[in-house]
Amino acid sequence: MKRILILGGSHRDIPLIKASQELGYFVITLGNGKNYLGHRYSDKYYNINFNEISKVKEIIKKEHIDHLIPGCGEESYLNTVQINQDFNLSNLDNLETAILVHNKWKFKEFCLDNGISTPKGFLYNKENKNDLDLLSFPVVVKPTNLSGGRGVDVVNCKKELELSLSKAYDVSDEIFLEEFIDGTLIAYSVFLQDQKIIYQFIGADKTYLNKYLITTAYPINIDEKIEIKLKNNIEKLSRLLQLVDGMFHLQVLIKNKIPYIIDVTRRIPGDLYPYLIEYNDEVLYSRAVVKSYTNSMIGNEFDSLTSSQNFVIRHCVMPTKNGIYDKLIISEELRDKIIDKLFLVESGYKIQNYLNTQIAIIFIKLDYYNLEIIEKINNLVYVKIKEL
Repeated sequence: MKRILILGGSHRDIPLIKASQELGYFVITLGNGKNYLGHRYSDKYYNINFNEISKVKEIIKKEHIDHLIPGCGEESYLNTVQINQDFNLSNLDNLETAILVHNKWKFKEFCLDNGISTPKGFLYNKENKNDLDLLSFPVVVKPTNLSGGRGVDVVNCKKELELSLSKAYDVSDEIFLEEFIDGTLIAYSVFLQDQKIIYQFIGADKTYLNKYLITTAYPINIDEKIEIKLKNNIEKLSRLLQLVDGMFHLQVLIKNKIPYIIDVTRRIPGDLYPYLIEYNDEVLYSRAVVKSYTNSMIGNEFDSLTSSQNFVIRHCVMPTKNGIYDKLIISEELRDKIIDKLFLVESGYKIQNYLNTQIAIIFIKLDYYNLEIIEKINNLVYVKIKEL
């Protein structure tokens, strides 16, 4: 039985773990994060930090690993690429490309230099604060190496900017400032083969109380001309960077029929997003991802795709305040429409940072696109909290 090592073991890695097992692999996960639910699904796990490269290499040798797969995280992906240079176990971009793609500023600079649509921006230098006097507000503050909205802020004046920069430097050593695009945010998840898009999924990305953390996602259609522009941009950068076959996930802002690429990654999108793709299009997305990482030929994973897409919502349930988590309340209107759910914490869990806490991830299947349900979803599914 061939063995796969996944640099990760959180709930976000469950789609990769299960897909690998379905393909016949013995799956080993590693990671020392608190409440790493993915470890419960793997065949074996190591409670070590995947940033400890030397220990990961020891496990690869000890366990006779056949393939190495990145989990759902930028550090995991970059570490996997770095380690793969020594073992050549997986189909991954070279390290220089991986660093460029997963460094938000390097990637933006590459896009700007090559005529690929992205918001304008510049790397902030602490020594040259005079640059701030030339700015037009609002402006977006972004760390170069963090995901999930960490450290990101939109500011409307110089005073706000100085405060935001101070906070951003608490979580990252490198910051850049970006033009604010007041547009529609979408996720664009594609599968590449020979630098061409052979499959795509377009989803709406919605936030709740934390405007930088995506909670609700569902399939949407966009204007055909916008779609063509976006596809051309992605295939162009794929050729320029010589990206290997596999998944490529992007966040895009659309304004005045122009798609602006704002974030990209070559690891699976988080919070069970692969299942959102699979439930809506009935494709074997997670298996295709595993196959691409392991140098296997993509077979019939996307053959079941039809023009009649389902309408399934992926919703991350978050609390509205700190306290003790009691239970999840699902309204009668939605109760028989829940097709899958994963609880991330148990009753009695102490919520100390509600703006960044997820209680559960649920999937809701509707008969059609229902804007009313989408707009009131946080009132239809919510968390009952006891006071501390």
